[in-house]
Amino acid sequence: MLRLLLVLLCGLGPWLAADELRIVSYSPGATQTLIDLNAADKIVGATAWCPLPKDHPASRTCDAFNPDLESLLQLKPTCVILPRLANPLWANRCQKAGLKVLVLSAENKNSVAADVRALGALVNQKSLAEKLAPNLEAQPQPNPRSLLIIWDGMMAGNHSYLGGPITAAGYQSPLASITWQKLDWETVAQIKPDAFLWIENNSNNTNIIPSESRLAELKKVPAVRNLVSVQSGQVFSTTSGSDWLPGTGLCRALDKLRALPTPNTVTP
Repeated sequence: MLRLLLVLLCGLGPWLAADELRIVSYSPGATQTLIDLNAADKIVGATAWCPLPKDHPASRTCDAFNPDLESLLQLKPTCVILPRLANPLWANRCQKAGLKVLVLSAENKNSVAADVRALGALVNQKSLAEKLAPNLEAQPQPNPRSLLIIWDGMMAGNHSYLGGPITAAGYQSPLASITWQKLDWETVAQIKPDAFLWIENNSNNTNIIPSESRLAELKKVPAVRNLVSVQSGQVFSTTSGSDWLPGTGLCRALDKLRALPTPNTVTP
């Protein structure tokens, strides 16, 4: 299935040999994955938000929201990686310019694992990709605690790209049938999450910590202030660095989730 997907997206010709690759990534999550697949040296262009080292020589002028073919071609790429929501017309223009194009998977709870495998095939790192991808796939645990992740005013559901990693870490989203849903206190009161995790917009990667400010905020909301999770202080926060983007950075987010304190170790 993966091979068929790559053929459909990239034309009938074979992928270039890894040593011939010149990759432009319009996806910060894919950029992190390429780094973790030991292919950072193949990246010649990336977005301003991509987590490349400061001394990396890649151009940082690529803009997924306002792409420019002329500036792209100046980088002499052989392959372009586009986010799942990229304009299909832009992908078509890149293909017509003779570039291989890989569009990341449509969002679902295992989409990140699928992207890791696709990128591993691209850079001839299938074995390494296969070591990383299973960590990001849903592995249900008996009686998992429900964890509500809130990011930029949206709640992550089980069908979001975070669904698989949440499950792999031993939790489950209380929003079983959706990808993302706008934060709504009445909905939160109904689903009664066992814990809250706020992802605060910040490019740094930080540990998950108890959040006094978010806990105080919840205690002011009549609909949710009496929830057991609020009363027991199960309210945490972290920052939205590359560890939470749809890529292999999520492997590190998994370790943070597994270290989340339980009600026995948190003082309300």
